[in-house]
Amino acid sequence: MKTIIKITYLFLLVLGFSACEDDLIEKVPTAEVAPEKLFETENGFRTALDGVYATMKQDFLGYNFCIYTIPEAINDDIIAGDPNGWTFEGTHSDIYALDYDYEAFQIKGFWSTAYEAINNANSIIKYGQNSSLKNKNQYVAEALAQRALIHYDLYRFFAPAFNTDKSTLAVPYRLDTDELLVKKQRNTTGEVIDFVLTDLKKAEEMATNDVNSYRISKTAVQALLARVYHETGDYENAIKYAKEALKDTRYNLDTDAAELKNQWRQDNSDEIIFRIRFDKKDTDASNAAMLSIPLYFSYPYYVSDDLINLYDQVNDIRFGIYFGLEPNGSGSYFPKKHVGLRTADYDNFKVGSVDIKLVRVPELYLIIAESTERTGGSDAITYLNTLRNARGLGDYTGGSLLTEIMNERRRELAFEGFRFTDLKRLALGFSRPDGTGLTANHARFALPIPKLEIDRSGIKQNPGYDN
Repeated sequence: MKTIIKITYLFLLVLGFSACEDDLIEKVPTAEVAPEKLFETENGFRTALDGVYATMKQDFLGYNFCIYTIPEAINDDIIAGDPNGWTFEGTHSDIYALDYDYEAFQIKGFWSTAYEAINNANSIIKYGQNSSLKNKNQYVAEALAQRALIHYDLYRFFAPAFNTDKSTLAVPYRLDTDELLVKKQRNTTGEVIDFVLTDLKKAEEMATNDVNSYRISKTAVQALLARVYHETGDYENAIKYAKEALKDTRYNLDTDAAELKNQWRQDNSDEIIFRIRFDKKDTDASNAAMLSIPLYFSYPYYVSDDLINLYDQVNDIRFGIYFGLEPNGSGSYFPKKHVGLRTADYDNFKVGSVDIKLVRVPELYLIIAESTERTGGSDAITYLNTLRNARGLGDYTGGSLLTEIMNERRRELAFEGFRFTDLKRLALGFSRPDGTGLTANHARFALPIPKLEIDRSGIKQNPGYDN
């Protein structure tokens, strides 16, 4: 009976996904309108940019689910929970078991959705560069940043870490000069990162801050530059761009429990620099249930003791917001960071939708702290303590500062996909209590290239997977 209920509910959700619209972002793919006509007006460019964001938020296969749940299923922050627990994230059970292959539908789906969004961004760049419209630079900047961010996330998922081998094959980087259906081979990790940085730097030159956090602003571009430089070990540039982003006084750390809770339960916070917006009409998307659905008493994943034990459970204001004690007597905690209330309808058993928060202020403090400590700077502890104090903790006075910075990074950014990236970039393995895990630099830190893409374009598969 339980299985029938699950299948029926999933079927209804899929129907709901196909019907949902958004007041802010209307999905109007550029392919449905003649480009020459669409890009004659400011509204045309804005509609096309909105179409890219709408493609990114798509159903089970876009940033809606995959951007968090795929990397979170490949680390040691969550462990298998109640075997009867179920959530929309349950579709990633094969990824958690680390036996994924090139046929996994969510891997194929993210790849396809990402390149659909990239192709639309390329149309905006192509036509925007020759436009005479007043605000063309902002439109092109936004599209360049979209293209860079999506390619960067494709690299994160489908390629070995840049710091491991810059000459290893990554993903095809599609440019606005490419024909739409041209078959492109995979670029190396070094080439992809170069393209990403080039696009972001061009975007920074052209972008403004005359947009809110639902769009990529100049500050968001600077934050993304800091992220990419940090991830690839260029710590001086990481510090430079993180500090530039922090100059924007619109964005600040939340400093009490009420503010932080408001960020995660109501999507309202000055910490959010860039997010993918979900409105009440997106309720059936229920992306707030990414890792657990407390509303349905479903706990397929628990939080690892390693992560739980990093927190001061009394004073750290994050603890009760990020975690809940599973009520069925297991003694384990479940991840509830992404369980939002803004669009929830508990009377009708709908957990609602929550904004996908892709760039937040705390990450910048952690980038500066780690990068400064790794380069021998003197103010790493200042940035660490600023974040700690905002989270209800006193100044750090313990042993290894770098160890504490990395622990703080794991605490603050839990369940946002960063742990997976950190394990890769620092060449660390992980092991779980059930014996599963990956050794350092394991081939499965790079997801398999979808078979559909290999069959279409003939590109090479990643090592460790059969064609």
